[in-house]
Amino acid sequence: MNTFNKIAFLKYNRGLFDATNRERMYWFFREQFRFGHREVLLDYLDLDYSHLIKGFLQHGVHPHPEVGYWPYQELPKSFSTFYPSFVWSDEAVRNAKVLGKNHVRAIGAPWLYLLAKLGLFVDGKIILESERNPSRDVLIVPAHGSGHYFANSNYEKMVGNLRERIGNSEASVLLYYTEFCDPKVRQAWSDKGFFIECSGFAWGAENRTLWTYNGGRPRFLQNTLRVLLAHGEVICTSPTTLATYSASLGIPTSLWIDDEISFSLDLVNEGKGVERLRAYDSRIREIAKNLLGPDFEIRDISREKRQLSLKYLGVESFQSQDSLRRLLPLEANLIPVPLPSY
Repeated sequence: MNTFNKIAFLKYNRGLFDATNRERMYWFFREQFRFGHREVLLDYLDLDYSHLIKGFLQHGVHPHPEVGYWPYQELPKSFSTFYPSFVWSDEAVRNAKVLGKNHVRAIGAPWLYLLAKLGLFVDGKIILESERNPSRDVLIVPAHGSGHYFANSNYEKMVGNLRERIGNSEASVLLYYTEFCDPKVRQAWSDKGFFIECSGFAWGAENRTLWTYNGGRPRFLQNTLRVLLAHGEVICTSPTTLATYSASLGIPTSLWIDDEISFSLDLVNEGKGVERLRAYDSRIREIAKNLLGPDFEIRDISREKRQLSLKYLGVESFQSQDSLRRLLPLEANLIPVPLPSY
């Protein structure tokens, strides 16, 4: 069956996705499983985890050469016009339309729905229930690797530069799971006196069993929130979604773009996405300015930083429970649910 016929078949026979076709279905809609976003939305809707969102879901920050921020990774591209894409902000919708994508709807970031479920996001405002009492001074969030990146011989130098920047502050590092699983990386940070944190797996092992509950994937955002609230300041070494989470909470947040950082992670192959990652690195300061404003390197939390983060997270697009139920094409009993003890 050629590509065109396969797409046509799937378009007009969506009801045929039974257990034998689940792996194929996971591939179509895999973005929603990243960082536990699907589970956060289902928790907000008081629905069980067997539900699948039959569409694409933005999972984070993505630059685009034509429109600044591209709202999502369009995977697989051949299906992007047949299923809706749910992005975070109205700006993301406008950017998509510039590129001729009219199947995009804004619903707000899952981060907002997590905060709403916890009673921390009310009437369009993030309100922490009590004054924070951070247990550590600084949290470092380094640029992370993937299947294309690995920590090379410059990594220790980058860690040393960060320690020099923050002095004797009691500090932690929040490692992405790809680095947390590397003893060499953990050692580099612990040698410089950093406590090591990890929010868990971002998505399924080897990117295949996407719905797996192993590694804490469904609680990735909850774990991230806990870590953020335990620190007085956050420094990110790249324009990352986590910087918007931190700034949205009113935590002093900055982006430190040092030349050494780009050499601390090295390409391991020339696979898919490598050219996009190289383009990202070449525009990293421009992207940082777009994300947190011109003062992105200043270690504070300004009104502008917080407003930009809330804009990116799509506060204006946040949906009520009833409205989100109507917007999301949900189908029950498609995804295995965790054991009650999870």
